[in-house]
Amino acid sequence: MGDLSREPAEEAQAADAQADAPESAQESAPEDAPAEPGPQNPRRPTAEQTARLSDLLRAVEGTDRVYILTHDNPDPDGIASSAALAYLLERTAGKQTSVLFGGIVGRAENRALMDELGIEFSRVETTELDPSALVALVDTQPRTGNNSLPQGRIATIVIDHHPETPASQAAAFVDIRPEYGACCSMMTEYLRIAKLEPDRRLATALFYGIQTETMDLGREVSEADVSSSLFLYPRADPAATSRIRHPSLPMALFHAIHYGLEYGWRREGLVCVPLGRLAYPDLGAQLADLFVRGEGVTWAAVAGRYGDQLLVSLRTYEPTAHAGELVREIVGERGSAGGHGTMAGASLDVRTLSEGEYDSLLESLFNDFAAALGVGSSDTIPLIGKEEG
Repeated sequence: MGDLSREPAEEAQAADAQADAPESAQESAPEDAPAEPGPQNPRRPTAEQTARLSDLLRAVEGTDRVYILTHDNPDPDGIASSAALAYLLERTAGKQTSVLFGGIVGRAENRALMDELGIEFSRVETTELDPSALVALVDTQPRTGNNSLPQGRIATIVIDHHPETPASQAAAFVDIRPEYGACCSMMTEYLRIAKLEPDRRLATALFYGIQTETMDLGREVSEADVSSSLFLYPRADPAATSRIRHPSLPMALFHAIHYGLEYGWRREGLVCVPLGRLAYPDLGAQLADLFVRGEGVTWAAVAGRYGDQLLVSLRTYEPTAHAGELVREIVGERGSAGGHGTMAGASLDVRTLSEGEYDSLLESLFNDFAAALGVGSSDTIPLIGKEEG
């Protein structure tokens, strides 16, 4: 999907912005200071956009504090868009905010992103929530199984770019736009409508969030994602972006790659990779992004166990795919699942399964993916063949 909504002129404009930016200015700007102005949106906010911002601010009236909760084991899109909502509510409505997440942040790039942002993120499991405060869900929705919204708490705000779930309608304010490639693009739009300049750190995080979620504007990208990227690029810190993209990597990543290559297999364009026990929850998603890039590969299904959960990640390069629908259909009532057209995931509770039952479940899931993709009867080929002689 690399050609969607991105014109050569827009690529050149982004490149020119980098080339024309004075290196000394980039190096000397304080990290927490507003970045130098860059390209502005040539269009005035529409009445719908202005009304949406007003509705959001109206939803937080009557409270001093807002808890902003993203999905468990958050990715860059969830991290940066949550930080942007906190920035927006603090500066336009004077609210105290706390940014929360469930699970852990295991991927090195995501930990580096949090460090560069310079704001406090807290685990919801260890946070005592003020009952009078409101909760906003960002890059996730109620009852999807991928967030740690405390039982009995109802989200007042839901902002997401995944397909809408019925439970979201209970919120006072709902903004769900599946046509957007990244939640960061939605939040960047809010900042622009509110005439708020993101500081350098936030601009860097939002830009990085869009790029990772859309694979550098090549996956499920919309015009809004391109526009937001062009707005953020000259405001972002290139050195910080480089530090986020190229952190020191844990040896567990290389062990998982080795394991996946040894035990993974292929049926035509589908690659299925069991990973055993995961060192951190998003390791499977990280390797799904890697294995789908293999020559001749169109789908990659990666699965591994973290704690009591079997975590499944699905990726594809098929432009008309419905990965989210596929994984929901295959997992069914056995767990929670969801996603976009080209990327999806699932979580299944396996705490009561014996080792043999677990292996059978994993084999069944992989075979179901193969059958659904029309390669169930194709030859199974190991990713790494045995050496002859």
